[in-house]
Amino acid sequence: AHVRVIPDATASGGYAALTFRVPNESDTASTTKLVVTLPQDRPLATVSVRPVPGWTAKVTTAKLPEKVTANDLTLTEAPRAVTWTADSESAGIAPGEYAEFAISAGPLPTPGELVLPARQTYSDGEVADWSDVAEEGGDEPEHPAPSFEVTEAQEGGHHATPRHRQPPARSAAARPGGSR
Repeated sequence: AHVRVIPDATASGGYAALTFRVPNESDTASTTKLVVTLPQDRPLATVSVRPVPGWTAKVTTAKLPEKVTANDLTLTEAPRAVTWTADSESAGIAPGEYAEFAISAGPLPTPGELVLPARQTYSDGEVADWSDVAEEGGDEPEHPAPSFEVTEAQEGGHHATPRHRQPPARSAAARPGGSR
């Protein structure tokens, strides 16, 4: 098992809830931190975090290496990483358990694989670096980066503005406390 991303939508130009499923692979330590790195060459303009009880989430924004124009937006900075930290060791993901962490993000970039490397830190200081990208047609690497395929937008699809793609049940849950 490894950290995976499960998108609820994949259309370019749209918004998606991206759920990161994080299993604990240690026999003796709890997972106490997860850092997901967001792409800078095909950036996401907006990222909101769904709260997880017992964890603190932080979205870090950074200047882009160069200006990016996509989906009718010109960006010079964008969300760079999302960090979830357990508020206490007891709030961590215990051995044999898993947890899910989610963001609402978009607009999704141009079609192609979207790679979201993750670093999982354990209470004993060990770090699992989920950042390996599979070679075309090759075997899955030992520590694969979470990724999914962004697809072409559907003809007449709703991706012009965020309010058209925010799932109503999730958008309310994604914004308490104004986490950004």
